[in-house]
Amino acid sequence: MKKQLLIAAVAATMTSAAMADISIAGDAKFEFFNTEVGTLEAVNSTNTEVNIKIVAKNGDTTVVLNNEFNSSSAAGAGMDTEDMYITTKIGDVTVKAGNYASGTSALLGEIDNGGRAQDKVALSTSFGGVKVSYAVAESGTKLNSDAASVTISTEVAGFNVSLKDDSDSYTGYGISGDVAGFGVRLEQKASDTANSDVTFGNITKDVNGVTLGYAWLDADSAGQITENDGIFVAAANGATTTGAKQITLATSVAGNTVNFRTGSIEQGTTDLDFSKVTVTRALASGSTLEVSMKDVETSATASTETFEAQLSVKF
Repeated sequence: MKKQLLIAAVAATMTSAAMADISIAGDAKFEFFNTEVGTLEAVNSTNTEVNIKIVAKNGDTTVVLNNEFNSSSAAGAGMDTEDMYITTKIGDVTVKAGNYASGTSALLGEIDNGGRAQDKVALSTSFGGVKVSYAVAESGTKLNSDAASVTISTEVAGFNVSLKDDSDSYTGYGISGDVAGFGVRLEQKASDTANSDVTFGNITKDVNGVTLGYAWLDADSAGQITENDGIFVAAANGATTTGAKQITLATSVAGNTVNFRTGSIEQGTTDLDFSKVTVTRALASGSTLEVSMKDVETSATASTETFEAQLSVKF
């Protein structure tokens, strides 16, 4: 009898596993850098990065595990679990729980560097064309904070309009859409602390196969911007940073994608200029080759020049 029960239990487990839909995807890249700081001799460095994303589904429930593996000590050698969360449905309410980033394309994402949170739970639903979500995360170092927020988004006259209220810190406003062929994204983080507001804007326009863009960040005071992995070439964070401006030009030439960006970071009373040109080409082998040259001022009298060659593949 015990043996029959054991066989039945194993069979039930195998049936559950067979019902689950599991997929593995990711990307890998090898980077070569030649960096020259001021008048010092150029230094070569490399980095190998592999990202593995595992997605398991069972009905309306999905589990996501995204791990990054790095070889460079400068980039933080070893494994980093970037995302680990569960999404499911409870009636008409979608539940997302775990560790994940909202992303730089989300409301305030370019200001707060993607809004990564630990042990976050978000509940969302829609009614009458309006999406409402409530999220709460681990308070971390915030004392007397419940780290909770409410976000409302809807479409008004062809524009996506969003509002996010963090009960302890700020209220965020955003609007995006098309105005006479111009792509427009405007956002503001209105802080509960005086003189701590931040605005972000990005305007794009396609002209005869060329995409032109202008983006900016502007803070009332230093130390309010944490963007270091978004659309700007140079990191727009730091204790003395109050803003950034950038012009972008992107087009295709002979099968290559060419992207040029130039602008400046406001560091105190000094504007530090930067520029970067990137050429990307898809190879017949299935990989992609990207070559870039970046020049970033580190002070009023010094700059860092970096040549990068990157070979990447998605799988």
